Amino acid sequence: MVSKSSSNIGKKLWPVFRLCEEKDLPAVMELDGEAFFDPWSRDTWQRELQNRIAVWIVAELDNQIAGYAGIWNVAGEAQVMRVAVKKTLRNQGLGLLLTKELINKAWESGAEAVTLEVRESNIAAQTVYERCGFVSKGVRPDYYEDTHEGAVIMWLYR
Repeated sequence: MVSKSSSNIGKKLWPVFRLCEEKDLPAVMELDGEAFFDPWSRDTWQRELQNRIAVWIVAELDNQIAGYAGIWNVAGEAQVMRVAVKKTLRNQGLGLLLTKELINKAWESGAEAVTLEVRESNIAAQTVYERCGFVSKGVRPDYYEDTHEGAVIMWLYR
């Protein structure tokens, strides 16, 4: 029997994926602050949870938020808004599983394509996206406010 517990870290992660809820916001916001230079406010998160074009999911391990991800689906295209995994759980496959689940949500919501931007220096994330089938289609120069780094534009088609 396979255990769905984070006590298996180092062996195999078995997260539970579900839609993000208001009760998750404290943990999501803490993770957002850990993962991004520009963490979102509670008001922004509350608007996102009520946004009809948005789908936000969380990954739970041992009943704790281990990661989150979200898309906006407009006119048949899903735009990845954010993907984050707790620092202590990175490089163990959770980002890949979370991204695959997010892609499934995009297809379920009617998207025919998924797009995202990722920092040029974030090779780990680019590798995850490539493993999910995304292809680089160019770079937006000077995209990120904090470092003026370019963003790699990636696409995945159904």
